[in-house]
Amino acid sequence: MANEYLRKDVANHNSPESLWVIYDNRVYDITSFSASHPGGIEWLVKFGGQDITFVMNDKDLHAHSKQACEILFGLQVGSVSKVDLWLDTNAPKYSPEKVSSTPQALPTKIGSPSKDFLDPNKPLFSQIVNSNFTKQFYLEQVHIPRHIPGNAVYFDNQILELFTLTPWYVVPLFWLPVIFYYSSIGLQYISREQFYAFFVLGILTWPIFEYAIHRFLFHFDENLPEGTMAQVIHFTLHGFHHFLPMDSMRLVMPPALSVAIASAFYYPLSYIITPGIIQAFFCGMALMYIVYDETHYWIHHGYFKYDYIKRLKSYHLEHHYRDYNKGFGITSEFWDIIFKSTFSD
Repeated sequence: MANEYLRKDVANHNSPESLWVIYDNRVYDITSFSASHPGGIEWLVKFGGQDITFVMNDKDLHAHSKQACEILFGLQVGSVSKVDLWLDTNAPKYSPEKVSSTPQALPTKIGSPSKDFLDPNKPLFSQIVNSNFTKQFYLEQVHIPRHIPGNAVYFDNQILELFTLTPWYVVPLFWLPVIFYYSSIGLQYISREQFYAFFVLGILTWPIFEYAIHRFLFHFDENLPEGTMAQVIHFTLHGFHHFLPMDSMRLVMPPALSVAIASAFYYPLSYIITPGIIQAFFCGMALMYIVYDETHYWIHHGYFKYDYIKRLKSYHLEHHYRDYNKGFGITSEFWDIIFKSTFSD
């Protein structure tokens, strides 16, 4: 890395818009990663423009997984100028070469990235459809978080690519009119009081549905068959998100996917649940789906002052950076507690 910086120059990059840090006399631009930091962006801003060597090495202050360290090393923009070096040979340090064996690193069940897997800087669909990964290698590698500036390219075809990009506001814009439409249908069959009762039932049912979909549909890892096409389906459905968890345009479901999942449940149930009740129940679930997807987006890319949202953010990002087989709840960890899928200390 040819660029060298004085510490006073690095100190100027201390805001969310331009956030640099120094670690072990290396300079890192962490601006693009800051919103996804599991400990919250406020921690990073607090140390913006400063040397974080001792912070990174203090596991009691804030422990780090090896994946977080590897992401940091990938954001290096230069080194500290020779006239400004700090030499402390006694302090334990992370290093790109030894990060997996560093005792201060947060325990994790996520492995180390391989150069033989997908290149996030190239169109991904053509890579995976032409791959020949074993199931074991694929599942290990797809759950190792990578980070690139901006949004990855999924399809080579620009028209198909547009359908994979979903801004956060598309979810309420699409689903709120659907809720109003089905509410108007439901109210033709039952009273408002009945409608509201089953609407609330739909809201209360959502958390277990959210948990089940995430754990058993999105993470059908152990039941994934061998073969490239199975991996293509897995990657398209949810693997992409674990591979690039900070891709802001792939954090909420495209309407085509959410409609397909909703239809798979709504229409079979409509044959056994009477009209009015099914619409009320569906509308309550759909409203909570909006809350779920917006929560998911903002805990990846938002900054909040409320402790509850901060806990949700930290909890979910542990799912990405620590153990993808734990922590399936997004809006609540209640069912993780019930089914004993919370993180061990």
